[in-house]
Amino acid sequence: MNFTIKHKTGIDETLLWKAFKAGNEHAFGEIYQNYIQALINYGYKITSNRQLIQDAIQDLFVELWNSRQRLSETDSIKFYLFRALRNKLTQLLQHEHFDSIDDTYELLFEQSFEYQMLENETQVQHIEQLKTAISQLTKRQQEAINLRYFHDFSNEEIAQMMDLNYQSACKLLYSSLKFLKENIKYSIFLPFIFNWF
Repeated sequence: MNFTIKHKTGIDETLLWKAFKAGNEHAFGEIYQNYIQALINYGYKITSNRQLIQDAIQDLFVELWNSRQRLSETDSIKFYLFRALRNKLTQLLQHEHFDSIDDTYELLFEQSFEYQMLENETQVQHIEQLKTAISQLTKRQQEAINLRYFHDFSNEEIAQMMDLNYQSACKLLYSSLKFLKENIKYSIFLPFIFNWF
């Protein structure tokens, strides 16, 4: 059986999750392949410690497989994995007293499809301006922006993932977007970033 993820549309991820929970190794492999890169990228938004991220992701998937029959149902595997990774990294960082990601926030755009599409010199300058503006946000604002616009999570999902109530999550995103809008001269990003602002 071949599972293909169509984000926000198409296949019901519950089928893939149920197959994995039933012990289907192919389904487990599909989950890993579909989300490993996104998990690595997200891990770098929490800590710059590469080894810690790799260990946390490896532990996460081992634990998923070993406890698969006891896991709750989900209709968003990506949300489930991101939340689990965030919790695991937060615990490891608290236990080991590791430093969180540095303020440059460089990795935000490295895997961005939009960055690859805007490769001419003028547009790259615009992206650099956006990166500079984002680097001036707090770490929690940066994480919220990353989850909303680079991983397409809803405000409700962001609130749950970041242990905030819904209103606080909305305020965090609003204040972040307001700051970016006030500090970016070029309107090229408005449809891309501020489509609901």
